[in-house]
Amino acid sequence: MPDKITAAKAVRHGLLTVNGAVMLLMFGPPALLGGLFWLFGRSDLGGLAACIVVVPSWICAWLAWSILTPRWRVWAYQRVESIDELKVRAVEAGLIWPDGHFFERTEIRSAEQRRRIVALENAYRRR
Repeated sequence: MPDKITAAKAVRHGLLTVNGAVMLLMFGPPALLGGLFWLFGRSDLGGLAACIVVVPSWICAWLAWSILTPRWRVWAYQRVESIDELKVRAVEAGLIWPDGHFFERTEIRSAEQRRRIVALENAYRRR
């Protein structure tokens, strides 16, 4: 069993690993493309190119969030004392959606992740 950490530390880890990746995917490609056009002297097209890349970037960012969040949940659930406290802090930090929220259903969980999350939540409830 991994060493226990605080819910705050688990959320900080999630913000770095999940939301950090999401922000990079969301803003990195448009900024990079706009910068490249500017670098090559076509700043007039840079803004247009960056705007065109925004939608695919945001779709990729949501996909990354959908895949990384269940991985973070399993990691965090195994390490915190209180899953309830973790969920409250994670929702407040904008890392996850509240239980039952429509967007919570956009998490892409493997069968194993689903099983682990349910098992860890049930073990926490039985304590």
